[in-house]
Amino acid sequence: MSAEVFISYSAKDKARVIGIVDKLKDAGVSVWIDQAGIDASSMWSREIVSAIKECKVMLLVISPHSTCSENVVKELALGSERKKPIIPLIIEPTEIPETMEYQLAGIQRVQYFGDLTRKAFGTTLRALCKRGVKVSVDATDEGKCVNLEDRGGLKNPGGRRSSGKRWYIILVAFVVIFVAAAIINYFSRSTSGTKKSPFSTSSGKTNAEKGSVAIVPFKKIGPATSNSFIAEGMHEEIIAILSIVPSLIVKDASRFIGQSDNVKSVGELLGVRSVLTGSVIQSDRQLRIIVKLIDAKTEANLWAATFDGNEEDFFKIQRDIAENVAKGLSLTFNNNYKTQIRKRLTENLGAYKLYVEGRLLWNSRKKLEMHQAIEKYELAVARDPEFALGYIGIAECYNMIAAYGFSPPGIAYPKAKAALDKALLINRNISKLHSSLGWYYWNFEYDFDSAEKALLEAVRINPSSPEANRWYAQVRSIRFKPASIGEIDLAVKLEPSSAITRFVQLRVLTSFGKLAEAKIVAKKVIEIDEEYLMALYGDIEILCLAQRYEEALVLAEEAIEATDDPLYLAIKGFILGRLNRIDEAKSVRIMLDKIALQRNVRPQYMFMIDYAVGEHEKALRLLKESVDSKTLNVFLFDPRIYWDDLVGNPAFQKIFSQVGLPFKP
Repeated sequence: MSAEVFISYSAKDKARVIGIVDKLKDAGVSVWIDQAGIDASSMWSREIVSAIKECKVMLLVISPHSTCSENVVKELALGSERKKPIIPLIIEPTEIPETMEYQLAGIQRVQYFGDLTRKAFGTTLRALCKRGVKVSVDATDEGKCVNLEDRGGLKNPGGRRSSGKRWYIILVAFVVIFVAAAIINYFSRSTSGTKKSPFSTSSGKTNAEKGSVAIVPFKKIGPATSNSFIAEGMHEEIIAILSIVPSLIVKDASRFIGQSDNVKSVGELLGVRSVLTGSVIQSDRQLRIIVKLIDAKTEANLWAATFDGNEEDFFKIQRDIAENVAKGLSLTFNNNYKTQIRKRLTENLGAYKLYVEGRLLWNSRKKLEMHQAIEKYELAVARDPEFALGYIGIAECYNMIAAYGFSPPGIAYPKAKAALDKALLINRNISKLHSSLGWYYWNFEYDFDSAEKALLEAVRINPSSPEANRWYAQVRSIRFKPASIGEIDLAVKLEPSSAITRFVQLRVLTSFGKLAEAKIVAKKVIEIDEEYLMALYGDIEILCLAQRYEEALVLAEEAIEATDDPLYLAIKGFILGRLNRIDEAKSVRIMLDKIALQRNVRPQYMFMIDYAVGEHEKALRLLKESVDSKTLNVFLFDPRIYWDDLVGNPAFQKIFSQVGLPFKP
């Protein structure tokens, strides 16, 4: 007799899977499982293929191991082809890869880990019962079965195909605004206040309560199409619109892509009241957008909406959405708000697609990809010269290309400024425009007053911007302003699980000599991401500032082996010099000179070693050259907190006074 349930799993999860199998058998379920483990098989056996063919249901055990298994992917594909009902059982949080995404599109997944296992097992049994699997009556709550599957597929209504594309952008814009309005309404239902806002209520009241929401990237369901960028773009636009609301904290949950089913974990890690998830289903020229706002604690749906569109019924969709906005909100957006949204977006679908593609390339922070992103943005603004975000994208790329040493600052930064000037003429009310200006003034002009002003404007427009808040605290800390300690705390609240933000917090603390507090944060950085480039920097700096150089040297060696980054080689040379191991330090300096012939090495790395070995005049000369060439990064490896022997040196003081930076108070 053939088994009714086929279990697909990775051999690396065998111990956990066997426990699930035993419970299923105790519940009277007939199970087929490859005891050898499919990852150990040298070929796909006939028995496996036959078992899939004969089973009623496929139980897919999802984990980081199984999603990387070629055989599991093949089993899933075969089960899908044979139209077998599939129940995904997640035993460990993991991102669904593209190789599985299509077969699992629209299928609800069972969370089978942590405190959820008991409830999840009952849910699994009832789902099996619903699909015709024989299960003991007691095990299924007296035979009551539930349907886990909600594919949300699209029917083809027929009729002529649309030759136009503009309705896609208009529909997306309406959906974004509707979602934003609905969330604003949710957070403002029971509160009132007097703070001015870009929107107003019919009663003249506004929300004074600080609500919070995380936006998870929308899922793309179905085969890739030329318009698949709509899902990526919608995520960013919803964040941008909601972030304008001063009474709402909005957090980007991009790192949880593919984990929209794990709302409770997202809420806990980001510290938010609710989580917004969604999916975009595309089939031919039809589009369905499903949006849900979910309570992060109870996982209850607060509200949900579905939008369908095609060319023929577009105007009805437009009317329906507008009516829903008016009916559900009692909010009247003022003209400034409407103008801001209109100028932010473009009605040119091709330009918008190029912009989203550019964002994906830019996020890599790699040299080739960032240059490719610039090409995308330039094509976008060529299609729509009034598309402000396109110019901002160009500037962001050139800013980072200079910051990462991929281009001389004197070449890249002026190009960034030229693009920002064009964006300013189109729409001054975009937060990232002023963030990029702040970065430019800080890192190239050394105009710290203008940098602070620009970043403050970015925070005013978007109080929830992690970058604007983080960069503002950084600029203030290198000017030794004590308020920066509290300011970086705000950025941490916005991104509590960001290794980058935690690292900045660490550096702010060490700048003021708060080594005990910095030690706690350094541990947090490693906990969040032990592979982060700066993961070990914090502990090394803390040890160096405490003059515990032998211990610091051990960690520097570990960092060199783990990252192969010139920064840690420079730190090693500096430490060796402070330990009076001069010849070894100079050997490291020579090694860096050779590396500099092949890749970017900041002059800062050289003069820090020169100082440590006692060549102070040479170190001061290179420091001055670094300032003149705009390559000095005072936030990292800051000479002002390391060069104790030169505190009273007039030449040393003159260099920083000319830059406009003080010495330690």
